[in-house]
Amino acid sequence: MSNQLWKIEPGWLCGYTEDRDLIRRIKRYKQDWTIMADYFKNGRLIGVQFRIPIEQRRSAERMFNVAENHENKAI
Repeated sequence: MSNQLWKIEPGWLCGYTEDRDLIRRIKRYKQDWTIMADYFKNGRLIGVQFRIPIEQRRSAERMFNVAENHENKAI
């Protein structure tokens, strides 16, 4: 399963996951995290990309079980 977290613009993070259990938890408990994109292959959901407020960075890092990716510095 792939989990990634990175900055997209000031005040926002982007998170990507392929973990179905994590997708369910986010949809249930994090209503302020909006879905940016759904990724499908052969008609099946394979991944979801979320837009996350920067104030919830620590929570996102724990949920995605990763540290922020510093390759994309969109500031």
